[in-house]
This record gives sequence, C-alpha cells and structure tokens, in this order.
Amino acid sequence: MKIPRVKDLKSKLSSAKLLGIVVKNSLQFKLRRGALPRFRNKDFDVIIVDMDGTLFRSDANLEALKFLYPEKTGKISHGEEIYDSILSNIAKGNCSIEQAILDGNKFLIGKKMNRMDFEAVFEKLKPTLRTQLVKALKKMKKEGKTIILATLSSKDFAEVANKHLQKMHNFAFDHLIGTSLAFDENGFITGVNSIIGTKDYDLNGIPVKTKLTGIREFFSANGKELELKKTLLITDSYGDIDLAKMLVTILLKPKTPTTAQKVSQSLRLADYMLRDDSDLQKNLESIVLGPKK
Repeated sequence: MKIPRVKDLKSKLSSAKLLGIVVKNSLQFKLRRGALPRFRNKDFDVIIVDMDGTLFRSDANLEALKFLYPEKTGKISHGEEIYDSILSNIAKGNCSIEQAILDGNKFLIGKKMNRMDFEAVFEKLKPTLRTQLVKALKKMKKEGKTIILATLSSKDFAEVANKHLQKMHNFAFDHLIGTSLAFDENGFITGVNSIIGTKDYDLNGIPVKTKLTGIREFFSANGKELELKKTLLITDSYGDIDLAKMLVTILLKPKTPTTAQKVSQSLRLADYMLRDDSDLQKNLESIVLGPKK
C-alpha cells in the first residue's frame, strides 16, 4: 500500500508528525547518499521497480476498493472513502502501514473478492501503465539486467499484471516481491499469509519483511548475493525511502503529482529525478545503459 496519494488528504499529509518523519528520513538519506561509492553508466546489474504510482500511475489497492465498493455518496465512491480513511489513519499515526494492509484486505474479504476479480482490477489499472517505463525495462532486460518488481501490495495481483505485460509488451519481470494473500479452494481471499512492509518483524502471527529482505532472500535462494552498489531503484515517492537510503535511486515526476510525490521531489530524495514525459524512456535508458552512440 502506498503512503498517502489522494488529493483530499493533502491537509492531513502535512501534519507535523508525518512531516517530521519524512524530514528525519531525508537527512539520513542524504548522509548515506554521500557515503555511497561513485557510480557510472552500465554499472547496474539489478533494477528494482515499485508498482503503485511507479509502474502504474494509479494504485492497485485503490482500484480494487473502487471496483468492490462502487456506490457513490457525492462525487466519490465508497471504495475511495475507505481508501482515504485508511490512509488518513496512517498519516495521523493511528496505525502502521502493515496494519493498514491488513485493514484494507479485510474490506476485500468482506466483499468476497476472488482471484478472478484481479483481472477486472487490472483492466482499471491498465490505462495508467507507464508504457515508456516498460519499454525501457524491456531493453534493460535484453542487456542482461535483472528486473524485479517490489510492492507492498498483493504479489498475487502483481503476478496477474506480469502475465499481461508479457502478453502486451513481450516483457516480464524476473521476480516479484509483494504481500502474499490466502485463498480458499474456490479462489476467495481469506486472509494474509505474509506482508511486505517497512521493517522485519511479526505482526499478530503474520511475518513481515522489507522489500530489501525479500530481494536478498531471492538472490540467496539462487546461490547469489545482492550487490547494493550495482542495484538501482525506480520509484515515485518517499514510500521507498528505506531502500533509497542504500541504493542509487531514480524518482519519477508525474505531471500531476500527489502530495507524497511533491514532498519527495522538494526534498530531492533521489540521485535522478525524471519527468513523466515523452523523453522518459530515453532518459531511463541513458542512465542505465549509457547514451546512444
């Protein structure tokens, strides 16, 4: 689940507590950034890509709730109200991101969401796919880079998206990191098996691990070791700041940024900040593969 992105939450997102956390993290980010070794084009072997707000301009959790709770009170759906409420609780410090993931999935379970519904949610997300990013990743993969999709959202949904990317663009991520859902024999969601969150711990019996831990486990299972100095992160906001502290980072700049994205840009929480415009593919390839000869 992405840290606040809905316009109606702007006032909540500027709360002293949340802003203080971001500023503190940004200082740590800049201190660690200064300690990173110098990097050059083509030094990257692994590319980590965020999903919500990065691969897609929208959020899978938001689209799932809108799909399941379409009834409107005024201009927004009940699903958007639920999403706003969950994010508001994060912004106020009333619950952790990991608890918010559990709370959000309870609403999906309440509407008896089935695996087959993921296809309908993907159709809602598909128009927000950053195709230039996908094209750049496809070229990077051809050059031998390992491309990993890492999300706090459902890994099961990421698998559906990856299947469609293969069909639509002849491209698929090499590995997916995400929250694992539990299903019954008929495909209905019954709970959460494990969570991808902001730290490694146990939440009421449910194991939680960070994106970095999940990625390291993937490499270890394949007899390899993740080299941080040869790993690049592509994201859209401070939701991935813990990874950004350790990795060379590209921050995408949408045409209509959310508050979280604006804060990330103003604090310059990245080594590169690229506009989401007609030059995005060219600029991404230039950073990772070097300029065209």
